[in-house]
Amino acid sequence: MKRQLIAAAVVLAFIGVPVAVKLSRNKTVKEAELATVELRQIQPTILASGNLVFRQEVQLSSEVIGKVSEVLVKEGDKIVRGQVLLRLDPTTYRAEVAQQHANRRSAAIAIERAQLNLANQKRNLERSASLANAKFIGASAHEDARHKADLASVELRASREALQQAEAVLSLSQERLAKTEVRAPISGTATSVQIKVGETAVASATGIAGSSLMTIADVSGIMAEVSVDEADIAGVVAGQSARVFPSAYADKPVAGKVESVSLTPKVSTQGRNYIVKVRLDDSPLSLRTGMTARVEIVLGGGIARPAVPLQAVLTEQAGGAREKTSSYVMAVVDGTVQKRTVELGLADDNNQEVLKGVVRGDTVAIGPARLLRELRDGEAVGALKPDAKRNASVKAPAARDSL
Repeated sequence: MKRQLIAAAVVLAFIGVPVAVKLSRNKTVKEAELATVELRQIQPTILASGNLVFRQEVQLSSEVIGKVSEVLVKEGDKIVRGQVLLRLDPTTYRAEVAQQHANRRSAAIAIERAQLNLANQKRNLERSASLANAKFIGASAHEDARHKADLASVELRASREALQQAEAVLSLSQERLAKTEVRAPISGTATSVQIKVGETAVASATGIAGSSLMTIADVSGIMAEVSVDEADIAGVVAGQSARVFPSAYADKPVAGKVESVSLTPKVSTQGRNYIVKVRLDDSPLSLRTGMTARVEIVLGGGIARPAVPLQAVLTEQAGGAREKTSSYVMAVVDGTVQKRTVELGLADDNNQEVLKGVVRGDTVAIGPARLLRELRDGEAVGALKPDAKRNASVKAPAARDSL
């Protein structure tokens, strides 16, 4: 009887111990960092680079050729719209105006002569008609008189046209004379003066010597002008918030808003880019035009959306196809893990919008990363204790230092 009992105990031990061990393993609760699906502000950004520029800047060039006789402003002077900035030698242009005045007077005299001739030819035509009716002259003589009257009328019209032409040329000469005084097209500050008294101003836009006179800018406002790649431009619209990081103040971003987006691309060897202008808010920084800057344009408007921390989202290949991947999270329901495939929306550096798969209020595991990869459906999970979280955060820098 004893032997039978001992044999039974051995068999039970042989079978029961593994079962007990397995059951005990199944009941092991793994500790993970947990987070709740909740409304979070999603602020995805587009990074672009460019330069700081004045809101309004005008580079003046001469419209006529002439030697500079006076420069009335210097760099840094405040300028009012319409103010005379410099003068060119007007001698040649005044002589041209005087010549055209004389041409106009000659044209007016020609009209008077043509009018007198026409009046005389009309009187001759009337006498010729009377004589023709009285049969004192032939029909051909009367026709000659009519022809001379018609010709006098045409000459009068030609003289009047010549007067209009003379007046037009005179007006053009007066305009050229007026352009020997260069006036400010906008109010602002003379940021640079490139020409001196005695030099010759040249009417050209090709950048040759003398073609550039001075630069005027509205220095009250500086904006960022950046290039955005065509792949990102669809999400950029006027009014979006932006953060501008001038190279001289890389750790001091300046807030701003998108003011305009160009409609046509700027084509280069690197591709197609669109110019975006960002209006800067008031800043205590000493910003100057020409400074390089990088700009983060915030998309999405910061609207609160159902989201989870970025590290909660994992990916895997779907069906073994390399080009197809699916995203999932490890949801925690009543202390048990459930793997859920999710559909994603917008994302930023911290949060990921979730469109389908989990809803607001659900709990998901967000770390540690190694544990997330090892979790399986049905496993028991509890919240990681605060002490364990601190230990994990302390170990992470040490691991990086060892690398």
